[in-house]
Amino acid sequence: MNALTLLYIEDDKDIQEIYLNFLEELVDTVYCANDGEDGYNLYLSHKPDIILLDINMPKVDGLTLAKKIRQIDKDVKIIITTSYSEQDKLLQAIELYLVRYIIKPIELDVLKDAIDKAIDEIEKSKDNTKVFLLDKDVLWDSKHQLLTKNNKEVKLTKNERRLLELLSTDKNKVFTFFEIFDYLSYDDFDKEYDANQIRALVKLIRKKIPKNAIMNVYGEGYRFNPLL
Repeated sequence: MNALTLLYIEDDKDIQEIYLNFLEELVDTVYCANDGEDGYNLYLSHKPDIILLDINMPKVDGLTLAKKIRQIDKDVKIIITTSYSEQDKLLQAIELYLVRYIIKPIELDVLKDAIDKAIDEIEKSKDNTKVFLLDKDVLWDSKHQLLTKNNKEVKLTKNERRLLELLSTDKNKVFTFFEIFDYLSYDDFDKEYDANQIRALVKLIRKKIPKNAIMNVYGEGYRFNPLL
């Protein structure tokens, strides 16, 4: 696969130095910043594949920065670290569709697992089939987020499109209600989790695609089920 890049944002330069060599063994290039403002500028300049950042930073804190990036980039893999484990910060972080939330001091095996998970997600997204046959005349093009029937576009709402986009990233995976909610609401941080909203959304989109293209997995969630 293409060379992987990582942006490491940590205000404590001593801590950053400790982990820098380790990170350079896991990815091809590491960019470093010591505050949220510089981190955002480096993100804009290099568009890294993975971002490793601390919650508590000067100028722009980690959660604010992650939210700002998520508004324009839903694909970059974000790993957040913090010296604290307050429930409110953890809940805010959960809403950002993170690879992982790591409590300091960071153990190297935990950090490696997080980076490996991010790399695995990147590889899957690049290897996935982009066009799926849902019925003999119904196609879902995940790359262009386009649903067609008899070669004519079927209009989708934002959440219908996001739902198909998520499910089609891995047709062998059962996505839980919370995983789906998290993906749909990454840019709506005040939205409260409600599994019934997910059920209602699936019911609506099944009016536009074959019903069995999205399979119910009782007690777990939903799985994508294209013909091809």
